[in-house]
Amino acid sequence: MGFLSNGNGRGIGHTSATFDNLDIAQKYVDTFGRDKFCEFLQSKLEISDFDDEKGYIHLTMMNMGVPAIYTTNQDNVMEKAFEKYGRKHRIIVQLKDFAEVKLSELLYIKFHGDLNNPETIVFTKEDYKKRMSDPLNALNIRLRADLLAKNLLFVGYSFRDINIQEMFAELQEAFYGQLPNSYMIAYRYSSELQSLCDKYGIVLIDPMKEIPDAKGYSEAFETFLKNILEEARSKKFEDEMKEFFTPSSPIPVKVVSKQEVILLQETIKKNPFSTSIKLFREICDISEIPSDYESHIVDAFVELAKKAESDKDTESLNAAIFNLHLKNQLNKFNVLAALMASANVRTPKSKYGGDRFFISMKGIKEASYIVIAAKAIEYIYRWGRKPTAPFSWNVGQWIERGSDIKVLPEQIQSYVKKWVDKMREDCKTVAEHPINRQQRLLKISPFASTSVSLTADEIDILREVMNLEL
Repeated sequence: MGFLSNGNGRGIGHTSATFDNLDIAQKYVDTFGRDKFCEFLQSKLEISDFDDEKGYIHLTMMNMGVPAIYTTNQDNVMEKAFEKYGRKHRIIVQLKDFAEVKLSELLYIKFHGDLNNPETIVFTKEDYKKRMSDPLNALNIRLRADLLAKNLLFVGYSFRDINIQEMFAELQEAFYGQLPNSYMIAYRYSSELQSLCDKYGIVLIDPMKEIPDAKGYSEAFETFLKNILEEARSKKFEDEMKEFFTPSSPIPVKVVSKQEVILLQETIKKNPFSTSIKLFREICDISEIPSDYESHIVDAFVELAKKAESDKDTESLNAAIFNLHLKNQLNKFNVLAALMASANVRTPKSKYGGDRFFISMKGIKEASYIVIAAKAIEYIYRWGRKPTAPFSWNVGQWIERGSDIKVLPEQIQSYVKKWVDKMREDCKTVAEHPINRQQRLLKISPFASTSVSLTADEIDILREVMNLEL
């Protein structure tokens, strides 16, 4: 920090023939106070705009894709690089900052504080003394943890910071020199730096040796960083592709909790559809739903279907069942019936009331649609409503895709006819009676309805569907 020793020491009464930045900083703080000292440093260290040419080191670090960057600098150059290129990051200067970290954020750990928060600054002799005497300092603990578990790369660092030196020495002694390798890319190699690195078990890299054709240490350093960045990018891409095609471990599955079920139930009772469906998706999408909670999730979906008021709402419900993983087949039928019933609020797409609401649910055969559609009609009446023309048109489409009614057991045939006839009685449309239409199409082509037959077990479940109570 030449700007401290270059004449500024005498300006605050420092009379020693030698200039120690820590002594001068301490004298400045004692004379003018910490806030004034930080203002002085800001005038010397902070920039308003990031310069790509001057900040090539910062750009390299930003683009290497590392999860955390430590710095002992108090300038704002790295922050300006993040800001210019819109990189997500979290500045860490004290314990509470860790609590605010979000997934995917790069941690920028300002090990010696931030000038906008004077109390966090480590710059004077007293600051170092206080920091090194505090074994529970959050940033010290974090760096110790990273030293124990990760490979650290120091870039252009002189390694003269006594705080970090002490930490390395302490951990090397405690773990008998078995720490993961740390590496340092020297800006300018020196025997003194080599001795320090050897003392603390750090592998020192001399760019001049790696880039022998460089005209000087500055060019060698910059070229070596570029090479490192390209190798890191290539390796990251290779690892990501390998993980995508041959995952090293199963993708973790979120499990729905009792508290989430209760929250969902309360939200649906008190809030509009838009808020409720959003929470339903957040909790249930691609989640493992414990068997004990499946019926509660199904009930929640039925309540959501009752709340639907527009085409958009029904499409949102349709999207929600795509990632809804239910194990119980009866629960799946119940959800699909509620989704079909929500089509009652859809708007006509022609002057005759026509509409097409395309639905599907994993694990449910289209052959069963004929019975589920009848259940949807029953739901509408039990909800105290009357069928609409768009719903009636959709029932016709679903029954057409379903099993031939004549191959179903008599009990199920009677159930389907009862509710379809009631719908036709209360909702007069020019559309053909759904069952009559199915039979007419079958006479024209035996493949008009689904060719997939229902098993005896599926027939038994459809009987249970008929007896479901809301």
